Amino acid sequence: MRTHALILATPGNLDSAWTRWATPVQSAWPSSDAPRLTWMQADELLAMLEGRPSAEKDTLPSAVLVAMGVLDQAWTVDRLVEALLARNVPAVFLLPNPDDWKQFQRHGILFERHDADPARLASMLYALSERQSAVDLMQRELFVAQRAQKGFRGEMDRMHEELHMAASVQRDFIPATIPSIPGLDLACVFRPVNYVSGDIYNIEQLDERTMGFFIADAVGHGVPAALLTMVLSHNLTTTEINANGVPGSRSIIPPSRVLAALNDRLCGARSINGRFATAVYGTIDTVTRQVTLAGAGHPPPMVLSHTQSRAVETLGPLLGVFADATFPEVTFTLEEGETFLLYSDGLEAAFNTLLTKTATRMDADRYMDQVARLFVSGADELRGSIENLHALLDEQSGSLHQADDVTALAIRPCAMAQVLPVRSAA
Repeated sequence: MRTHALILATPGNLDSAWTRWATPVQSAWPSSDAPRLTWMQADELLAMLEGRPSAEKDTLPSAVLVAMGVLDQAWTVDRLVEALLARNVPAVFLLPNPDDWKQFQRHGILFERHDADPARLASMLYALSERQSAVDLMQRELFVAQRAQKGFRGEMDRMHEELHMAASVQRDFIPATIPSIPGLDLACVFRPVNYVSGDIYNIEQLDERTMGFFIADAVGHGVPAALLTMVLSHNLTTTEINANGVPGSRSIIPPSRVLAALNDRLCGARSINGRFATAVYGTIDTVTRQVTLAGAGHPPPMVLSHTQSRAVETLGPLLGVFADATFPEVTFTLEEGETFLLYSDGLEAAFNTLLTKTATRMDADRYMDQVARLFVSGADELRGSIENLHALLDEQSGSLHQADDVTALAIRPCAMAQVLPVRSAA
């Protein structure tokens, strides 16, 4: 505990100061247990405050009474004020013109006239002394809080660094650019909520005329969902070695078997038990434009054209739920001028922020119809449509804090596709 003692400091005659202020203050002390009062020269007090090691804080007085004369230098008062504030020691300064210093009155440093009533001075010093234990306690708690804050900040910086690294690793599992596939125009929107995404997609040239496409959405958000997407991407097997013995000969695995293999991987992994994902995997023959796909609880892809827009329903269950699940295939031909759009449910969620509590599913479908119109507006390339989709997402309420990861993959027949960089919100 800090000692319950007062110091009387003055650059003048100590005996006269004691008679003028110390004795009257002690006599007028509000409590019966008047504190021990010592006196010293002002420069001695300054040297004690500025030279005392921090370990000796507990020996500081509970309050100080400083009496300064007319001829004393202002810088001495200023240095004493700063030294007292630095050591968290309250004080009352007796000055000929205290009004000149009132603007510096703060944090337990008060200024009064030489002829102030001793009873008033005694009350002020008593109040400052009594509050000092609480001030010291708050100062210690503040110190502990600041230390903890530094620890939290360091931990947050470490987490940010790890999340940046996780995002970098995840980006290695998605195409850096949309590949150029003869006969197809491709474009993609990929906008994670945070550093990492619960969505993932892939586009792969399987042979000279077949392209495979994949989009998946892990249930949940953040790092756990992102880790699951990397498990899916790592275990996505789309071709296998032929049994005909021809070296290097491979055959394309049908979409139903691709999803079944992913489902077996998730159901058989203890470490990811209870984690589910939706997905669509398919292939497209770039010559005949025949599309074959299978789905696993994913939002139905859409075929968009100037005349109509239709959903391609798939019947497979979520990945990672039923070990013996099957994933039926759907086959259709993508006609010239049509756009095949696959997307995660985050695309619908991006527009649901505009809906009211009384809104219906028809209201949500209305916004998806607006998305569909972007891809049948007469643009010759998907580049313009996909950029318009980015702009439409930016216009939505809460777009700076979107509700879910947004991924959309658009495929359109054409003479020759262009390489289009993937735009990410990460």
